[in-house]
Amino acid sequence: MVATWDDSDPSNSEESGSDEEVVNLALMAMEEDTSEDESENEVNFTFDELQNAYEKLYVEYENVCLKNKSLKKNAISISKELETQKNENSKYVNEIESLKK
Repeated sequence: MVATWDDSDPSNSEESGSDEEVVNLALMAMEEDTSEDESENEVNFTFDELQNAYEKLYVEYENVCLKNKSLKKNAISISKELETQKNENSKYVNEIESLKK
C-alpha cells in the first residue's frame, strides 16, 4: 500500500510512479523481519537518488501547502456564508412568528 499526498491529482500520476517505487522499497525494507541479519535489510541509495527524491517530495509538499491554504480560505468563506444564511433564516423565522400572532 502506498500513501500519496493527492491520489486524485492526475497531473502527478505519471511522474509519481518512480516515487512510489522508492517509497515501496523503503517500506519493504522497514517491514522485513528484525530478527534477520542487519546487512540483509540494508537498502543503499546514491546521494543523487536521495537528493532527487527529496526535491520531488519538497515540490509535492509546496503543492500540498498551496492546496491547503486554498482549502482553508474556502472553508472560511463557506463558514461566513453559513453564518449569513443562519442570520437571514432567523430573521425570516421571527417574521413568520410575528405574522402568526
